[in-house]
Amino acid sequence: MSDVILRRLFVTQLLLICIGSCLAAQQDGTVFDSEIKPLYFETLTYPLAARLMRIQGAVVVRVILDDKGNVVSSMAISGAKRLVPDCVSNAKKWRFRPNVNKTAVLIYEFRIDGLCNLPCSSQFSFRPPNIATVTTGEPVVDHSGQPE
Repeated sequence: MSDVILRRLFVTQLLLICIGSCLAAQQDGTVFDSEIKPLYFETLTYPLAARLMRIQGAVVVRVILDDKGNVVSSMAISGAKRLVPDCVSNAKKWRFRPNVNKTAVLIYEFRIDGLCNLPCSSQFSFRPPNIATVTTGEPVVDHSGQPE
């Protein structure tokens, strides 16, 4: 298998582990996907320090909602220390459809695809109900002109 496929399989397995640990860590009930309905999300750029250190992986954030679905607090359940502060701060800017448990879980996935020479932009994408992906980097091309 190619290196890209192996990396994606690893990230998928990591996300599944994070989701499982997130659900196990909850004190006041399970949050189901059907309860997580974002009405607004704030994009996030790849943190510069994490980019320079080539830190990748998933960060799981749990948010507490008020009666209107605004985030009143957020805390990281797991993730790389260099990525956590930006995710916790970003999660506070989201807004959700109110739910009975007044909580939601967000999974931020960070990937560096190839090389990242400064300035190096990042891309943000959101997959409902709760997965935000932040990528950066330029694909590496071999001498034949085909991506590796």
